[in-house]
Amino acid sequence: MSHYLKSLMDCIFGERNFRNEIVWCYRGGGKGSRDFARKHDVLLRYCQSRNFVFNEGLIRVPYEGTVKNRKDASMWGSRRKGGGNSSYRPNPLGKIPEDWWVIPQLNSNDPERVGYPTQKPLRLLERIIRASSSEGDMVLDPFCGCATTCVSSEMLDRKWIGIDVSFKAYELVKHRLETGAADPHGIVSYGKEIHMKTRPPKSTDLSVDYRERKFVYMISHLAYPGEYRIGIARNVNKRLVDYQTADPGRDCKIEFKLETPSFREIEKYIHAVFENRHEWIAAELGGIVKAIKEYRPDQ
Repeated sequence: MSHYLKSLMDCIFGERNFRNEIVWCYRGGGKGSRDFARKHDVLLRYCQSRNFVFNEGLIRVPYEGTVKNRKDASMWGSRRKGGGNSSYRPNPLGKIPEDWWVIPQLNSNDPERVGYPTQKPLRLLERIIRASSSEGDMVLDPFCGCATTCVSSEMLDRKWIGIDVSFKAYELVKHRLETGAADPHGIVSYGKEIHMKTRPPKSTDLSVDYRERKFVYMISHLAYPGEYRIGIARNVNKRLVDYQTADPGRDCKIEFKLETPSFREIEKYIHAVFENRHEWIAAELGGIVKAIKEYRPDQ
């Protein structure tokens, strides 16, 4: 899918502002029976103008191996002066990473885990944010999900804005900032006020009585038996493809969907009625479906 996204990003930012295609490599369970196992994601790096931030000093990593001859000299950070034959020595801070990053995925027992199938490791977002912003800058994640970008930005003294279709994302941001799972080394001293807005601007070309219709859907995952993720989407099939793409085991399944103008109210109602762990509802499938179908706006 990355080649389609790159064409779109070229139109938005301009071809000349494309900087890197970064491949995030990882290992994990699951293997392909007819294809090579998909064990990487593609990150597209763009800038808005020629004056962009690249903090190479904050993202250096240790060197690997040793230099045996001048052909290997590109690994080394600085040139030693003097003498007829030039030699190279490593930069004491390490080398700038290549455009392929080996950063492990989160396993099921990782303390960072909050029960979100597509959750990314803080280590990955930390490298991205360190490289492309400075302290005090604003970081925007328009699809913040389980708030990894928000948490990492807070830990690195950046301002941040997170946007997500689920109101539970707000609670998840607060939860991760307040718990040790988001702050394993005591970096964050949580106490700052988080502002949440749940009424985005409306289109001015719509009638006063217009109410947008979206699907309330339920997704199951083999790793979370007896639990169902409640979400909202205009296109449920596309949303499932997004989940399957991000899930190495392709273990997601749509259990139920309902198109309704009360999608936001239903999502909030279901989370209030049933026991839940952030966006995951722990209850019998039929009971949740019945509650969604029988919901009335005056409840």
